Amino acid sequence: MVEQSKRFRRGMRQRPAKAPEEAPVDPPVEASVEVPADVTETAPVQRRGLLSGSGRSAEEIAREDRALRSAFPFLDLDDVEAESPERAEEVAPVAAPEPLILNPESEVMPEPEAEQPSEQPPEDDGWNDLGPMPVQRQQMMRNLIITASRKNPVHAAFDVLRARLVQALSDNGWRRVAITSPTRDCGKTFVSVNLAVALSRYENCRTVLMDMDMRNPSVAKTLGLRDVGSMGAYLRGEIETRDQFFKFDQNDMSLGDNLAIAMNDRVEPFASELMQQPATRDRLTRMEAELHPDVVLFDLPPALANDDVIAFKSNFDGVLIVIDGTRTSGAEVREVMRRLGEDVPLLGVVLNKAEDATGDEYGY
Repeated sequence: MVEQSKRFRRGMRQRPAKAPEEAPVDPPVEASVEVPADVTETAPVQRRGLLSGSGRSAEEIAREDRALRSAFPFLDLDDVEAESPERAEEVAPVAAPEPLILNPESEVMPEPEAEQPSEQPPEDDGWNDLGPMPVQRQQMMRNLIITASRKNPVHAAFDVLRARLVQALSDNGWRRVAITSPTRDCGKTFVSVNLAVALSRYENCRTVLMDMDMRNPSVAKTLGLRDVGSMGAYLRGEIETRDQFFKFDQNDMSLGDNLAIAMNDRVEPFASELMQQPATRDRLTRMEAELHPDVVLFDLPPALANDDVIAFKSNFDGVLIVIDGTRTSGAEVREVMRRLGEDVPLLGVVLNKAEDATGDEYGY
């Protein structure tokens, strides 16, 4: 496994640069995001980089929020699908937050973030030891990584999600974010990768994305990469951080150097057991000590498909739930929240596949 990961790194270093091809513009895709304003408040923790101060005042953030709320309508989750009588007896009556619909045709765009001076990296910083990975432009466009080229106007939805998420993490002194969905094919990896790429453009905010869906790993496929190593082997301590995490190679898409991605190319037969091992918790702590990230995104399996998310919940600070606007029910969202428990903050709901969109636009 270690040798396979090293071959990938050598291949990345030896791969000749290719002239970028002109990518077709993807059709507009509706997306919606929300980070609730009433997340649990705790005393702020002094942090490095962007999360120690976004450079934008509370008044500016509030003004942006008011402009967005006045420009776009809201969708009530209760209208998505009525609960069945059988599920109603099983599901605790927990109210889900309303997602904010962002219309791709709107001319209202998030204000650009102010660039802040970056802090001096710590002496034991291992970020510069991470190897490069190629930017597969055509593959990323086919898989709707719309925040890479920013040609599709829906990228504005992820810019809003990025700003609100960072503010929520900063306000509460949090770092680790789980991204899951009630069932499969809701687009959680689509959201995870697009959000990570959007965050990479914050020049003094280091972001880590880890493919923790060890039953059906998808991040490497989305980016068009192979031979990326085993997440299970990494969590067990068999692979070093510098051999598992990669940064985008030089590119003309402004994909930032402040994003490191740990991918997976094989199924882990005992994923749930590995998720709750103390060794996994220690490995994540060691990774943070080596890379010093400001935001860590975990692309997790669907929460209702197995117990992986529940087994892993002590390792993240809050959760984003991705729902399919064509088939996810309000009952399923409430069941996810019930299983996670009241001690896990819900950072937001991302509405993917708007009701009037076709499945062909997403390619799922």
